[in-house]
Amino acid sequence: MTDSFKPSRPLPVNLRGLILCIVLASVLATLCNSLVVAYRVQRDALIHSTLESNAAYAAKVASSIGEFLRAAHNNLNYSAKILGKHWDDPQVLHEEALRLEAQDQYFNSVEILDANGKVLASNPPQAQIVGSNVPASGIRQALQERRALVSSTYVSRQGNLIVFVSEPVFSKAGVFLGAVVGSIYLLDQSALHTVISSHFHHEGTFAFVADSNRRLLYHPNPARISEVLGENLAVDAALGGERGSMEIRNSEGVEMLAGYSQVPDSNWAVVVQQPREHSQATLRRLMHDMIMGMIPAGLLGMVLVFVGTTLIARPLRLLSAAAQQLSAPQTTELLQRINAWYHDASAIRQAMLAGVQLLQQKLGRLSHEAQSDPLTGLANRRAMEELLSVLEQTQQPYTVLALDIDHFKRVNDTFGHDAGDVALKQVAEILKQNSRANDLACRSGGEEFSLLLPDTTQETARAIAERIRQSIADARIPQVGNLKISIGVASKAGAPMTPQQVLKLADERLYRAKESGRNRVVSA
Repeated sequence: MTDSFKPSRPLPVNLRGLILCIVLASVLATLCNSLVVAYRVQRDALIHSTLESNAAYAAKVASSIGEFLRAAHNNLNYSAKILGKHWDDPQVLHEEALRLEAQDQYFNSVEILDANGKVLASNPPQAQIVGSNVPASGIRQALQERRALVSSTYVSRQGNLIVFVSEPVFSKAGVFLGAVVGSIYLLDQSALHTVISSHFHHEGTFAFVADSNRRLLYHPNPARISEVLGENLAVDAALGGERGSMEIRNSEGVEMLAGYSQVPDSNWAVVVQQPREHSQATLRRLMHDMIMGMIPAGLLGMVLVFVGTTLIARPLRLLSAAAQQLSAPQTTELLQRINAWYHDASAIRQAMLAGVQLLQQKLGRLSHEAQSDPLTGLANRRAMEELLSVLEQTQQPYTVLALDIDHFKRVNDTFGHDAGDVALKQVAEILKQNSRANDLACRSGGEEFSLLLPDTTQETARAIAERIRQSIADARIPQVGNLKISIGVASKAGAPMTPQQVLKLADERLYRAKESGRNRVVSA
């Protein structure tokens, strides 16, 4: 009995459909893999950029606090010299206490103590402490060591959380007479709060300051001021004299990107941090835009693949015909001729390469957008640093303008953040209008801007800065009115300075413009 042979049933798909499925699967796999790689690369780049930015801002805030403390010591030292000449004149003591407390609002209160800690004068006037002894251990330390000090925090008799700055008072003969002490109430608004908080307005980023005992001297949440911190690697590193950045978890288990620095001449730690999740919000938006932008090209690609598979299937009919005559002597030659059609497979690879090129173009757009400020359309700090690197390598001279909107916090507090965003966009537009083709306008963060002027002398840059300042002062901004801006100018024209030193010099001159009355340009 002979078994009948039954051939297996073919799959319900023709060769054209099979090739189409394989090609589409390959293209989608490549695109998905490229998207995943692009997401990871850009995510790591954003995290690195955020860490560097927070480290720079922590150093900037620490420097500002250090300058604040030095200025406070200078004021106290000046008064100490006057008091040393008129120690026995109560009227002079009272007037100096009044002047110090009122001058620049450095201190919430001022006390003048004799060598035994007895209060000789104070302002605001506090009759209950004049003539009494102040028991604070930090003040006793200042009197014993007879040198300038910044104290640890302590609680006063009135329940105020205080840190004080002190200077010793000596007579003309060098005899130690006492000390003049300026107190800063950490739970009240003060110049120290202004120095710290004025740097940070962008979403999710905040700064806090802790003393050597890990007690919070400043925190955006006032309820946390005076809290003693638990384990915090960034605070430990800053108190150890280091500066830099790291990824940490806060007390609530949230992953944070932290920059840290120590305050000069004071064992205080400044930490600037941002939730890791916030730093990736921009990346998610960019990836969404990228995928949505690929859909039309993807649809076009599907049509092209369908047409291509139709053209590929046409010569395969010859292969089908050859399969019908496998025993014929000419079949080998016929199959060899059909094998020559592998150049069509090369064309498919070229189509796939075209898809990869499209992806690279989209990645280039993603990289460009990652270097742009989403609100104003200006370049961000990362783009400016790349241009500075190019100028440094080519030894091309340049000038930097550091700009900061005066009293911008009042705009947000008075008119709201939407009006503040309108004001930022208006300022950005004025910067664009006053920029040349090779200039780079940048939003550094918050209400701070920079303008990089290649191959520009300091005199020309100052004229440009004055024109920008006047244009902003003259511009009428909807809902806000008129704004003022302070500008610092620094130039590298043959001077042996790094880009970081030029930027720092521009920032220092910006702060001098702020300190000398705002709405002005300082270039020397």
